[in-house]
Amino acid sequence: MLKKTLAAGAVFIIGMVLSGCGDTGEPSPFEEVDTLDGVSISLNQEVYDSEGETFILTVSNQSEEEISYGIAFTVEKQEGDQWITVEPEEEMSFIMIAHILGPGEEAEDELNMHYYEPFEPGEYRVVRQIEGEVLTAEFTVE
Repeated sequence: MLKKTLAAGAVFIIGMVLSGCGDTGEPSPFEEVDTLDGVSISLNQEVYDSEGETFILTVSNQSEEEISYGIAFTVEKQEGDQWITVEPEEEMSFIMIAHILGPGEEAEDELNMHYYEPFEPGEYRVVRQIEGEVLTAEFTVE
């Protein structure tokens, strides 16, 4: 597996000021997801415990183009027929870095879910933007 990392200019920190110990917030702002042809994200497991699990996110580029993306992500919980943003317990920051993934390549990232734990039982999804499109990977917490 080949993974190239390119620093996007200088390294900056994005502060996302969010609060509320796993509380759910606003409805998801994303109406259309998973529309980037040939590119997908997935998690290493479909079912997780409420805390202490390692979340490995795989980005797969089966398109014919090189793609780039950052490490930022959000978590949403399904409530009824809509997705609701889950607010982390504390402020989260992401380093501004661009990962470059060539055609036919995959890359793995370990997600820090510490700020979301413990999860309440239910259906969730990780949301990441790649090439300006929103991709999701769903999981269940039992």
